[in-house]
Amino acid sequence: MSDAAHNGVANRAVDFFRRVLDGIDQVVALLIIVAMAGMVVVVATQVYLRYALNLSLDWADEISRLLFVWSIFLAIPLGIKRGSHVGIELLTNQLPRGFRDRLFRFMNVLAIVLMAVVAWQAGVLTGDQWDEPMSTLDISVGFFMLPLLIGAVHSVLHLLAGVIAGVPAKAPAVTE
Repeated sequence: MSDAAHNGVANRAVDFFRRVLDGIDQVVALLIIVAMAGMVVVVATQVYLRYALNLSLDWADEISRLLFVWSIFLAIPLGIKRGSHVGIELLTNQLPRGFRDRLFRFMNVLAIVLMAVVAWQAGVLTGDQWDEPMSTLDISVGFFMLPLLIGAVHSVLHLLAGVIAGVPAKAPAVTE
């Protein structure tokens, strides 16, 4: 196989990976919207019932906490994709472009290792807790750990995309 043909296959594979990852991102974004909307509805309903009717939903605190956990851990990979997590770039912006790119890729590899360990441990904990029911709902406590597992695996995919692509182009600074 010639180098040009090999590069064409590699480029098609990378394009396919990015399209699949974009599809996963769209599904996850929709799940986050549903989780946040559900949390708002449950909390607003609970507040209304408590203060207007002097009633309470036993499960409102648990389900709103569960929806919050899902929305947070599902959103982490989307932040990685956009580069919107907090970072200190004072030193790295002073480095030559090539070295900065290699450093970015290396740090993404280290983050992949970390997120793989997080995913593994989240899977172990999810399995260990799966037969334990929540106190007010007839569902598994493992549902609190499952979004961590999903978010960690999804984060690995975005970090891998960063290893492939290198340092992203900087967005223009916002001025007022």
